[in-house]
Amino acid sequence: MQTPENVLGALIKQVVRGSGAIPAEINSAFQKAKGQVGGRGLRVPEALELLKAALAPFDRAFICIDALDELQEKHLPQLLRSLHAISQSLPAVRLFFTGRPHINAEVNKKFPEAAQFVQMKPTREDIVRYVDMMLDDDSLPGAMNPGLRAEIMNRVSETISDVYVVVPSCSSPVGSLTAVSSLVFC
Repeated sequence: MQTPENVLGALIKQVVRGSGAIPAEINSAFQKAKGQVGGRGLRVPEALELLKAALAPFDRAFICIDALDELQEKHLPQLLRSLHAISQSLPAVRLFFTGRPHINAEVNKKFPEAAQFVQMKPTREDIVRYVDMMLDDDSLPGAMNPGLRAEIMNRVSETISDVYVVVPSCSSPVGSLTAVSSLVFC
């Protein structure tokens, strides 16, 4: 149940934690919010400005959002618009998303000049190995019988869908992308 405000707020928090210094704009906004009775959460425009302030000191930064397709459809356009604004105002910021194919159209609308898609599909063996490992780590191993385990293995490996990696705002062509496991960066 993420919202654009929550995602941008989480990004601000991660950047500030990683930098070790709190930019004056963020400190001021925090002090102002503390003074309000009951407080109110950040709105997207405010969060966007604070994230820009937090990212500005960096020579290069990567924002990675996994499972973008799991964001509620009504929130996706606003989050993508916000991230596009960051990529336009801070050229050193690179964006990386993962998600299922249905987000392609929305990403292309918000990043028409730069979105690059890389389809990644796990092999059946990868899926079986992963599900097998997860079932081995089950907290109630006695509850699993061999028949149920086999059925789980078959159904999960047969119903897995394609996953797309999206790298918007790259200044380099697709041929220069480097894939590391399931991550793709410019």
